[in-house]
Amino acid sequence: MRTRPPDPPRRVTTALPGPRAAQLIQRGSFDLQSPYRAVVFDDLASAGCSLVDVDGNVFLDLFSSFALGALGYNHPAMVAVGRSPEFVAAACNPSSTPFVTSPSWITFMEALQQRFAPPGARHAYCVDAGGEGVESAIKAAFIVHGERRRRAAGRPASPLELPPDEGKAWMENRGTDAVIVSFDGAFHGRGLGPMSATHSKLMHKADLPAFPWPVVPFPANRWPLERYADENAAAEAASLRALADVLDAYAGRVAAVLVEPVQSEGGDRHASAAFFREVQRLAAQAGAALILDEVQTGTGISGRLWCHTWFDLPTPPNFVTFGKKMQLGGYFCDEAHTVQQFGRMYQTRNGDRARGLLALATLETIEADGLLENVRTTGALFLDELSALERSFPTLISQARGRGFLLAFDLPDAGLRDRFNRRCLELGLFASYTGVRSVRLRPHLITGPAEVAEAMGVFRRVCSEMVA
Repeated sequence: MRTRPPDPPRRVTTALPGPRAAQLIQRGSFDLQSPYRAVVFDDLASAGCSLVDVDGNVFLDLFSSFALGALGYNHPAMVAVGRSPEFVAAACNPSSTPFVTSPSWITFMEALQQRFAPPGARHAYCVDAGGEGVESAIKAAFIVHGERRRRAAGRPASPLELPPDEGKAWMENRGTDAVIVSFDGAFHGRGLGPMSATHSKLMHKADLPAFPWPVVPFPANRWPLERYADENAAAEAASLRALADVLDAYAGRVAAVLVEPVQSEGGDRHASAAFFREVQRLAAQAGAALILDEVQTGTGISGRLWCHTWFDLPTPPNFVTFGKKMQLGGYFCDEAHTVQQFGRMYQTRNGDRARGLLALATLETIEADGLLENVRTTGALFLDELSALERSFPTLISQARGRGFLLAFDLPDAGLRDRFNRRCLELGLFASYTGVRSVRLRPHLITGPAEVAEAMGVFRRVCSEMVA
């Protein structure tokens, strides 16, 4: 990893939010999301792993905006792209990229194909954000599934060749009995399609209409893995039996099985590589696509560019979705799940050329700076330190877990978890939350051993205060 300039020293000198931040939050109250704000940051002063707020407070950022950040703040490679004539032109001259594009987009697609796409990917489809990428993968899975069913019945695959009465059924939302199978605890996005496959928090789903798609239990391995090996194996076996039963009950109707390599919003819940290999086998046996949602787990945070490559799947997944650190959303797919007919997946943008430039800079920097190796080694160090924290404070900290920088640990309940995070923020460390009682850590990929040592110092101090 290239040597970087030292970050600004962490310090908190005001109440939170500080006076200037509080004033700005009030000024911005027309924004419906204003009440959520914890920080108003100075995006010019922030650097590396240091988030600087408008009151001059400096935080060690282990939040990275729910894993959106990749290279830290104001990374030279990203700043250089932002100042380039190509970026200015792409930002100032929006295009309907499927019809009208520029050389920079072609270069981005070529780089994805040759260097950065997951193994087995034959095409990429780009949209603005990760949730929209999941929505698009679900749509593509339904389209391919429907065309296959019609061909198997000796009928036209194209909807334009169907009888008028059947076309009318589609237009009146009566056209399919196909389903997506998802897992308890999943989070796949805020659109109504992905929300039908989301099962993490009631707040996300209350009052919203949803498709009646089947859901099966996720095993949620307990940690340390060696201590809970038998219990975890039993939970995975039960989950797989439930999946097999659902696939049998909906035989011929399952367009896809949708799963995250690590359930992130649902509580940083893991399963073994063997579990995912069996999920893939069952899906293929049922004639269903496998969609791996890598919006949060992709683009390097697991220590590999794509988290599912840790699982040694015998064949590539049919779809891999992306977002967050990629700076745009979308999916990769295999040849069999390429939607060919014009107009079936087209959207006006389908590829923001400015975001494509940022995505390419992110991927090339991960490669050039050896950040995957950094995530593996520093992530292992961080997990060891969190496990030691658990041993030191067994009544407060439990279930330290992770892969790379997908890190988390539990407190006894949500109230204590929120108190822990609030005190960390007061001491200059920005962590996050997930599930019902978990602290979620999503360090920037540049985070090193010095930041781990600093974080553990804060964690130990907060734990000591809480058990005193």
